[in-house]
Amino acid sequence: MSAPANPRAAFAAASFAALRAAAGDGQGEVLHLPLADIDEDPGQPRTVFEEEGLALLAASIRAHGLVQPVVVRPAVDGRHRLAFGARRLRAARLAGLAEVPAVIRRERDGDFAAQVIENQHRAALSNSDLVAAIAQLAADGHTGPQIATICALKAYEVSAFRQAGNFPPELRARIDQADMRALYDLYRQWRKTPDAVLAALPEADVVLTVTEARRIVGGITGRPTGSLVVDRPVPAPAAPALVHDAATAPATASAELRADGEVLHGAKPDVQEGHGRSGGKPQPTAAPGPSATEPVQPPVFHVTAGDGAEGRLIVDRRAGGVGLVLVAYASGIAEVNAADLRIVRVE
Repeated sequence: MSAPANPRAAFAAASFAALRAAAGDGQGEVLHLPLADIDEDPGQPRTVFEEEGLALLAASIRAHGLVQPVVVRPAVDGRHRLAFGARRLRAARLAGLAEVPAVIRRERDGDFAAQVIENQHRAALSNSDLVAAIAQLAADGHTGPQIATICALKAYEVSAFRQAGNFPPELRARIDQADMRALYDLYRQWRKTPDAVLAALPEADVVLTVTEARRIVGGITGRPTGSLVVDRPVPAPAAPALVHDAATAPATASAELRADGEVLHGAKPDVQEGHGRSGGKPQPTAAPGPSATEPVQPPVFHVTAGDGAEGRLIVDRRAGGVGLVLVAYASGIAEVNAADLRIVRVE
């Protein structure tokens, strides 16, 4: 059985570790700091805190303690500034704790991006916080794909958040009560018909979903939106097959309809060679097959962009900007840079 540790040596070692941590040179030693000595970071990404989520986290802390330490900066005038763990810190206060486990770490380059990553993976930021965070990340020099990775978003979602600064006040006021894709779809329509979009908005306390936004846009444009399949005109029912004499059939009988509704002229009459007449009596032609009566459907292009998500290229509608195209994903329609597209397959 080993001899008990020297109490004086143990105290000295603990004091030295605490001194190094307070100076910001610690190796991840966990200290217990009074909650009253920790201030929140005014520049952190999260400013909107969901009360119900905090209450649930506080209940968990009461039952099991704060399992994951918060991270704070070295003390200045006896006070620490929080670096990571704003929700845990607030929930600990709600739980009635007097002190919390904490790791002290100096500020480093890239800490803001790390704060966004931690927040997004623990409890997603509000739309308004994401708008501000994405603007800050862009100002810090991050590219679109980098921002998408940091924020755990798809490329088209990042594009929607970056447009939020251009929203009219009526849409900006709903940012935290709406799906951002819904607001983006309404914004795109607002650029064309501003009065109609604003007049069609529901009451301010109604949560705007993608479905509701598409209903509004469809009501204004008179056409459905959001389909994963390229919007195509419904072909008219095929007329009953007519029997014509090869010599007396009108010229238009040899025309076929193209998928876009235009007539392809000069098509060969549907008469078997050598059977135009027999013994002076008109002979019926064979009934046209499906290829003669059904319009040819345009191909469907399956594409991917920078984030790897697969969607279908919309070929009959224009995007709102130069160099952009519309792609229908499982979660909605987005504007994508045409240069970033790669064709996966064609149906």
